[in-house]
Amino acid sequence: MIVTAWFLIGLIGCIWASTDAVNRGNSGCLVFLLILLGGPVGLIIWLLIRPEK
Repeated sequence: MIVTAWFLIGLIGCIWASTDAVNRGNSGCLVFLLILLGGPVGLIIWLLIRPEK
């Protein structure tokens, strides 16, 4: 149950970050991979380096 919840949270984070990247003019695929491979650390990195809208 916990593994499923962790997976869903990660997947939702990946989807949100990739759509956010596309809206900001960056590659959504690269950000998706950053979050997928980096996990929560990748999400924090994206939040710190994402460009202004």
